Amino acid sequence: MRIDTEAGQLLHETAVSWGWSEEAGIYALAQAANSLAAAGAGCMGMEVQIMFPPHADHVKIYAMERCIRKTCRERGIELKDTKLVQCPLYAAPAVTVSGIGYLPERAEQTGARAGEEIVQVKWAGMEGMLRILDERGEELSQRFAPVFISQIRSYRDEIFSAAELETAREMKVTAVRQITDGGILAALWKLAKETGMGIEADMKRISILQETIEVCEHYRLNPYQTASAGSFLMLAEDGKVLADALERKQIRASVIGRLTAGNDKLIHNGEDIRYIDRPAPDEIYKLFMGGKNDGRDEKSNIKVFGEEQQG
Repeated sequence: MRIDTEAGQLLHETAVSWGWSEEAGIYALAQAANSLAAAGAGCMGMEVQIMFPPHADHVKIYAMERCIRKTCRERGIELKDTKLVQCPLYAAPAVTVSGIGYLPERAEQTGARAGEEIVQVKWAGMEGMLRILDERGEELSQRFAPVFISQIRSYRDEIFSAAELETAREMKVTAVRQITDGGILAALWKLAKETGMGIEADMKRISILQETIEVCEHYRLNPYQTASAGSFLMLAEDGKVLADALERKQIRASVIGRLTAGNDKLIHNGEDIRYIDRPAPDEIYKLFMGGKNDGRDEKSNIKVFGEEQQG
């Protein structure tokens, strides 16, 4: 939400993440902070509310709050207020982060045009992979080798963004959208709606970590429909120039599609072409219904499209 003032604009961003792990709240924190930064706004502060069910272990809830405070200190984010609220309607803790940012000048919206290229920055489903590890670490440690688990943890710092957004401003990109709830498929659909354009994307060009594919397959979750805080879609007239500039800073980037005239939202997977559906609930929420034992039978397994592309 943007509020115009005489001196500029106030921006308000809200993000929510669910989970029982003490790290659960940092994903909402990252999403809110990144969204403000993507708009070019300086963060004026964050407010956090943790809603939790009556049966929750209060030790875990306080650990969640401490983790948020620690992350704010490390990232230079001013934490204005935190509230802990018991709610009998919740089956798992939910962390809501509200951030306020300030733009000294009113931002001028640049109109997108057909033919502009879509650049994916970082990896699809990265946040989802990390959250699964947070929530199901013991199970995963029995399934995967320690080196595999350590490799997943090495991506945790990637959920906060700075250098990639600085590059986007330098390159004067037309639009920046963070890949949040619903994953990269939802982000593509929303990008099309926001620009009033159609989209053609190539599934095989979407960057996704092998670790993400394997973890999501273990729980029968679609990694292309899981959030990825710190990953973005950017629009540029020459996507390769933007991607190359990001790669020179050791930031994974690739051109995955383009805007088209009209309203069709299409994704190619080899010879297969299909429409991108309206955003569905994020796959990560199925973990709170039992993960891979959530009542779905084997026939309902989600096919994972595309190929692994390491950064």
